[in-house]
Amino acid sequence: MKKIASLLMSLALASSVIAGPVTISSKGSKMVAPIAPEGCTAFAPGGAFGAFAGGFIPSGGDAKLGGGVLGEYFFTENLGVQGSYGVYATNSEHHQFDGSLVLRAPIKSICVAPYLLAGGGVSTNSTTRGDYHVGAGIDARFSSLHNIGIFADGAYHFASEGADFTIVRLGVKFPF
Repeated sequence: MKKIASLLMSLALASSVIAGPVTISSKGSKMVAPIAPEGCTAFAPGGAFGAFAGGFIPSGGDAKLGGGVLGEYFFTENLGVQGSYGVYATNSEHHQFDGSLVLRAPIKSICVAPYLLAGGGVSTNSTTRGDYHVGAGIDARFSSLHNIGIFADGAYHFASEGADFTIVRLGVKFPF
């Protein structure tokens, strides 16, 4: 008896799967509004370029001002790469070229993304040295302005011969 009941139950479930298309009468049907996306979509994968004003703070020295440009590409909304160039008004111009891996955590409800960055670079200021850096920042996007954003970050650079320094930046990003 159990086998027959199980067979009938299986046939009933299987027939509902292959029952065919569902038709609905047009009388009294209502349009359903599409579901709005949750929060902003400004942090989707893709590229951006930007410009920044910055400060160069050597260990035990006075801060110097400068600025530069950056380009970045995100493979996912959380993982990307960034390249930047900055020049700062030290005793002779300090040129800084950096490449970074960026990990960000978008908060879509307010269209803001805190991030961490780490990488390496080359600096020239009468001598050329390699360095590596770690830092953190925050990126805010404005969906009403085609996802243009502002960012602020800081990175500590570990350089050879005890010439460590910090770079802080404040700038704008234009996604493409």
